[in-house]
Amino acid sequence: MGAVISTLIGVLLTVLGFFALFFAMNKVLDLARTQWSLFTGMLGLLLGLLVGGFLNGNGVGGGFFTIIAGGVVGAGVGAGLGQLRDLPPTRRAELADKVRPWVFVGPALFAVGITLVIPTIRTAVLALKDRRSENWIGIDNFQWIFTNDDLFNVSGVGDIFTSRLFIVGVIGIVVGLSLAVYRGREIGVNADFENPSTLGWLGIGLTGVLFAMFTVLSGVIWNNLWWVFSVTVFATGLGLFVAAVTNRMERGERVAKAIIFLPMAISMVGASVIWRFVYNFQPPGETQIGALNAVMDFIGRDPVPWLIRLPWNTFFLIIVMIWIQAGFAMVILSSAIKAVPGDQVEAARVDGATDRDIFWRVTIPNIRSTIAVVVTTLIVVVMKVYDIVKVMTNGEFDTNVIANEMFDQAFRFTQAGRGAALATVLLIFVAPIMVINIRRVQKEAALR
Repeated sequence: MGAVISTLIGVLLTVLGFFALFFAMNKVLDLARTQWSLFTGMLGLLLGLLVGGFLNGNGVGGGFFTIIAGGVVGAGVGAGLGQLRDLPPTRRAELADKVRPWVFVGPALFAVGITLVIPTIRTAVLALKDRRSENWIGIDNFQWIFTNDDLFNVSGVGDIFTSRLFIVGVIGIVVGLSLAVYRGREIGVNADFENPSTLGWLGIGLTGVLFAMFTVLSGVIWNNLWWVFSVTVFATGLGLFVAAVTNRMERGERVAKAIIFLPMAISMVGASVIWRFVYNFQPPGETQIGALNAVMDFIGRDPVPWLIRLPWNTFFLIIVMIWIQAGFAMVILSSAIKAVPGDQVEAARVDGATDRDIFWRVTIPNIRSTIAVVVTTLIVVVMKVYDIVKVMTNGEFDTNVIANEMFDQAFRFTQAGRGAALATVLLIFVAPIMVINIRRVQKEAALR
């Protein structure tokens, strides 16, 4: 209880300290207009305290005295410089107006730097050192990642082309391209890739080809890519389907959406425990407590060890994340669908468009940017998945992912360098998605 109270007091004091800092900095900026030397002296005091604190933290000086001395020296130097170089009143006012926004942004940037930027740089540096973070070993840790068959294995590439999933995928792609050309000739273009049938067949084909690759190739990185593709596609698709259907319901819309969204209220660990019971396996002849194997036993089939049957056990874990994230996609996309201009829908109906045509030709183009937001968010979330794998299999039976392997290397095997290298690889995978998302938001803001 005492520890909780101490934590709350610490948080309260921190918040009050930030408020006091904002108030003080605003007052200091006001001094720039009328009392220039005092303003420069206050800036010098602040910089001096920071330098003194840095020196003290690195073992230079005599403790708290060093910080105070730094502040005094900084204040004196700042006030002296203010006396030597004065500025006109208009220039002072301009300077105060330019600096004031940084007073509010500064603490946030400072917090991001302390909690994100600096740890990221330190992690990248650790990735270039040995297991004890003492000696530089260059890119050896990264070479270990991409030459270790448990992490990245491409030895079975040839088996992809003989997989039934690959054959089905190729057939789907061929049918989709043929439909695109056929539909395109009907409307006077080379190919129509906006037709629902075309998109459906191409989607089935691409999924078949990628699933053939993911089920044949093994390794932690391939598992992560399987997670990213499957969760992004199926959670977004399921969320879009539910949003489109429930938005047309006259009654029960809220109840239906609440049921789909409910898994989002459950933690990853809680959801993993639930689904671990769903997949529970007992040997034939024993009582099956798992929901799926109870059904298998009821229909006279042998129970299935869902979590250890290769290679589909990874996909059975992915289903848990799809179950959770479909609610997120549904809520976001439902709001976007409701925001589609009604006059466009009515104009399409007047032109004779069916509900299917309206959905694909009017609704989808209007919510395309929202779909992009959902997709990029899911990619970032899924790329660093950890909880589900840790709780359900602990990465065994070829179900491991980058985040879980990173934890194991850094803390179980005390391989700090390898753990940092895996964290860096994870960042490299996620960073381009974040950059693309930021640029897309900037472009949309520029068009408004």
